[in-house]
Amino acid sequence: MKAFFGVVLSLVDAKGPTLLQIADWGGDGDNDPTWPEQLLCADGLASAAHSMNADSVLLLGDNFYFNGVKDVNSKRFQQTFEDVYKPSMFPEGMPFHVIAGNHDHYGNAQAQVDYTAVSPNGRWSFPSLWYKLDWSWQTDAGESRSVDLLMIDTVNLAGLSSDDCKGCPLPGPANFTMASSQWDWIEDQLSSSTADFLWVAGHYPIYSAGDDGTTKKLVDKLLPKLKKYGAHYLSGHDHMVEHIVSDGVHQFLNGMGSECCYGTDNADTVPDGMIKFIISGSMGKNKKAKSGFTSIAFDDDEVALTFHREEGTVLYTQTLPSRASSLTRRFV
Repeated sequence: MKAFFGVVLSLVDAKGPTLLQIADWGGDGDNDPTWPEQLLCADGLASAAHSMNADSVLLLGDNFYFNGVKDVNSKRFQQTFEDVYKPSMFPEGMPFHVIAGNHDHYGNAQAQVDYTAVSPNGRWSFPSLWYKLDWSWQTDAGESRSVDLLMIDTVNLAGLSSDDCKGCPLPGPANFTMASSQWDWIEDQLSSSTADFLWVAGHYPIYSAGDDGTTKKLVDKLLPKLKKYGAHYLSGHDHMVEHIVSDGVHQFLNGMGSECCYGTDNADTVPDGMIKFIISGSMGKNKKAKSGFTSIAFDDDEVALTFHREEGTVLYTQTLPSRASSLTRRFV
C-alpha cells in the first residue's frame, strides 16, 4: 500500500494496470477553453498518475464544450487538452484513450479520431468511434490475468441529447446502420472475451439520478448484455459521481472532469436500492468536491474503483472480484 494525499489506498501496488478516468472535462466553450476546476482536476490527475504508476487515462466524452471541434486543426486541441494535461505533468508517453460525448457530436467527432495521427507525442489515442483496449500480466504464481475494456459510442447507439431538455427521452440513433453495426460488435466482443475482467465504457450512463438521467436504450439493450457476460460499466455525462448496481452489474459514473455537481432531478428513474453512493449538489455549493476523477486498479483477482476529489482525496472506494471469482462471491 501507498499513502496518497493522506489516505491509504489498497491495490495502489496492484499487479495489473491502474487506469485513471475523467469525463465532461472539456472547458467552457471556444471563448473560455478551460475552467479553473478543470485545471485543479488536471493537477490531481497528474499526481495520481505518478503516485499510482498509472498505465493510462480514459477520457469518456464531452471533450470540447460546447460544440466539439470543426476539424483536426482546431485550436481547442491545444487549449483544452495539450495545455491542460501537459506532457511534463504526466509519466512520459502515458496515453489518453478517448471516446466522444454528445457535445463532441455537436461538432465533428471524426476530427477527434483524426487528431490521433497528429497528436504531439502521440498521447491522444482515439483510433475509431468504438474500439477495444486490453491488458495482460502474470501473477506471482505464473498464472495469466487479463482485462478487456470496450470503449463505445453511446451517442451513436441512443441518439443526441440536448442541454435544452435535460432528462428528456433521447431520439434514437441518427444512423441506424452504424448503430446496428456497433451493437453487433459489442455482442461479438463480449461473447468472445475470455478476460478475467470485462468492462465497457461509454459517455452516457445506463442508470443515473442526475439531471441528464437514465438512458433507456442502454437499460433495455446494453444492461442485459453486461449481465449475461459478467461485465461492468464506466460512464460520465452527469456532472457528479454515482455507484449504481443493477442485477449484479456495477455502474460507476464520474462526470466531474471540470465541475461538480448536478442535482438529482431524475432520481425517480433509478429503482429503489440501486444507488450505493452519490455526490450531487448545485454547482459550487457542494463542499465535498469541485471536480474529480476515478482510479481503477486491477490486481490478480479483484479491482478497486475509487472516486477522488480534484486534488486526489478519496471520496469512495469499492472493490469487485474478477469474473471467475464472482462466481463464488456474491455482491449486491
